[in-house]
Amino acid sequence: MTRNEALYREWLEFVGEFLQHPFAAHPRAEEAISKRLTASFNAACCSRSSVGPDWVDNMEGCWPGDYLPKLPPGPRVPDATWQPLLRWYAVSGLSGPQSLARVPGQVADWRMQAEWQDLARPLGIGFQLAIPLLLDGPVHRAYLLARPDREFDDDELTLAIALQPILTGLYRQLAWASEDTSTDGPGLTRRELAILGLLGQGLTATSLGHHFNISPRTAQKHLEHIYRKLDVGDRLMAVQKAARLGLLDQTLAVATNGRV
Repeated sequence: MTRNEALYREWLEFVGEFLQHPFAAHPRAEEAISKRLTASFNAACCSRSSVGPDWVDNMEGCWPGDYLPKLPPGPRVPDATWQPLLRWYAVSGLSGPQSLARVPGQVADWRMQAEWQDLARPLGIGFQLAIPLLLDGPVHRAYLLARPDREFDDDELTLAIALQPILTGLYRQLAWASEDTSTDGPGLTRRELAILGLLGQGLTATSLGHHFNISPRTAQKHLEHIYRKLDVGDRLMAVQKAARLGLLDQTLAVATNGRV
């Protein structure tokens, strides 16, 4: 078994452990993901950044937390297209993993590379590997692995390509779990309020699954949680009690304020 095969197997076991519990039950989930990324690539640190249409780079997290400053030293550049890796994604329109050293000179010439190295090398990030998250929308999000001493080789780039959809899936689940932790009414999450509203419209567990892109079994679990929190035994009683408590107005507000 090659090193990449062994690491990929470890990642599958890691994800399997996550999927056995609600994502909201993992208070330091992204730290665990980042530590595994750091170990898999023998990196010094792992950070996650987001870049919007204005190409302003925002570091949303770094592990270890004290490895990088939140803002680069010196005057802040107006946009991030001066950073070779980000410029690669801006110019190429591609979304696959890429390393700093592989950015061609036609995209980032030697002057740009030298300016970046002058800034990055004292911080211990002479070499970088970006793994973008495959998300819709105008914001470019990526995990960035860094180390001071050597380039990321072909095997590591291959591993990054294999892990990209896994990291995207984990990020989506963590984002949805974060949304679900805000509560209204008798302990109902925003997701549960939305389901309750659709329940009042007569949707079945299968229809709810299609609506929220979840399995019917997961939809049924949400229904069970709703019944327990409302202290009722079925959907009709849940809708009737929600109406008495004024929760149906809240479900309409949740639905009109965006995805849950």
